Amino acid sequence: MKNRRITKMSLSALGLLMTCLMGTAQAAEILVDSSVLDQAMDVIAEKNSELAITQEEINRLANSTSSTFEEFKRENDNLEALLVVNAGFRKQIDAQEQNIAALDASIAGVEVVTREIPLLMEKMLSSIEQFIELDYPFQVEERQNRINFARDAIDNPDVSIAEKFRQVLVMYQTESSYGRTNETYADTIELNGSDRDVNIVRIGRVALMYQSTDRQVTGAWDNKARQWVELPAGEYRTAVQDAIRVASQLDAPKIIELPVLAPEIAQ
Repeated sequence: MKNRRITKMSLSALGLLMTCLMGTAQAAEILVDSSVLDQAMDVIAEKNSELAITQEEINRLANSTSSTFEEFKRENDNLEALLVVNAGFRKQIDAQEQNIAALDASIAGVEVVTREIPLLMEKMLSSIEQFIELDYPFQVEERQNRINFARDAIDNPDVSIAEKFRQVLVMYQTESSYGRTNETYADTIELNGSDRDVNIVRIGRVALMYQSTDRQVTGAWDNKARQWVELPAGEYRTAVQDAIRVASQLDAPKIIELPVLAPEIAQ
């Protein structure tokens, strides 16, 4: 009987022991599962940290891309502006190249012009000198001095071609102006084989007259005969005197009847 009790107690103890052992195993299993969970949480936290770093890198790259795109737009705008400026410079360069070509063509003819200008100036001087000899004899010494000055400039090697040509042109311009102006001056001319002091009055190139200082003798230049001729004193004395006063700007301009040679038909 007692043995049965012992056996029953042993079985009970054994069952309790097994229950305890099973609880311990389950607890160990639970402990194992908690460690795995912690590891999983650590992995998730690490992944989240990596994702955060990755997101920051993405944000940085996005910002960098936006900045790079803005810089690209600015540089592209600058490029377009430079292309426009370059096109303008190209047009200027083309125009300058055309000018250079024209200048080169002009320079190519300089030698020919340089050789021909001295001959041209000599012909111009000879022509104007012949013209003065055939013209009315007013301011003869002054006009001859002007010719001599121009000729000396042409013969002077130290004077440039431009200055030589300018002197000839100035002489032509001066001679041309005589046809549009009036003047009066005192001079000494030969009348009837003797010198006489007179007042000369020139009306353009249509009339050249004189009147003695005592106003007793009045005359005019006959360009056909190439000599001074005396005019009727009673007819032209007052008219020539008035012309002298007008040319001297002592009287206002007015209509005056003067001896003028009739025009000739050009040959």
